[in-house]
Amino acid sequence: MFHRPGLAATLAACLLVALGSAAARADDDHPARCNVPLGDWQPRAAVEAALQLKGWTVLSVRSDDGCYKVKVRTETGEKRRVQLDPKTLEPVDEED
Repeated sequence: MFHRPGLAATLAACLLVALGSAAARADDDHPARCNVPLGDWQPRAAVEAALQLKGWTVLSVRSDDGCYKVKVRTETGEKRRVQLDPKTLEPVDEED
């Protein structure tokens, strides 16, 4: 397809640069809210205990983007998704 190997390499390099800058822009739109070293994270059991004290039933706990992402059912039966700071267990963002 390409008759010049240098042209193919140049086009491939340009594509990689373009894709890399697009990924960086996407990260700027949704910056990581939790920036806690792994050694400072509280264990999942502490997450569950803290939410149970609120009267919530924990449906799932996972980590993503440096935060705990938790699905819960509130005391009124409402399902919620909550992001928690892994060190303080304070809500960073809540979604319905």
